[in-house]
Amino acid sequence: MGFTCSSLFIIEEPAVFLCSSIFVHMTSWYYISVWLHIVGASFWIGGMLFLPFVLLPGIKNHPDRKNLLMATGLKFRFYGYIVLAMLFITGLLNIYFRGLSFSFNFFIRTRYGQLVELKIILFVLMITISLLHDLIVGRKAIEQTENQNIKLIASWTGRLLLLIALIMAYIGVVISRGG
Repeated sequence: MGFTCSSLFIIEEPAVFLCSSIFVHMTSWYYISVWLHIVGASFWIGGMLFLPFVLLPGIKNHPDRKNLLMATGLKFRFYGYIVLAMLFITGLLNIYFRGLSFSFNFFIRTRYGQLVELKIILFVLMITISLLHDLIVGRKAIEQTENQNIKLIASWTGRLLLLIALIMAYIGVVISRGG
């Protein structure tokens, strides 16, 4: 392939051979992309932890609780979707900079590819649930404060989003360590 490899290792059967020199020339762009990916994931997960653990208890008895929650939610939603777009772009860039193939065989026959595939599926699920939470359930929960069912659904969709994001972060750690 035009390179020499001093430390060859196998990721999984059928053998996918990689070595330290093929993990692309870890250029500055790769490191910037990974850094932005980590910062974005931190923002997304941190924001989802901030709302229930800091904001909601802090405004529990505040007379303008509804408006504060709505303003904070809208602000987080705006930046959150920018961050999700950034995570999508940097995720694709990270795959590209690592020199990985977007082939059927890569996604089906390698553990690394299967983990990337799972992360992509979870990302699409997270976007779908997030849109449902933000555009339908969350809005109704704020507008219909007496409707306990809507509040419960909003609360659980938020928790589900956090769980999916944490699973994706764990998969990211596994992927970064070689699958």
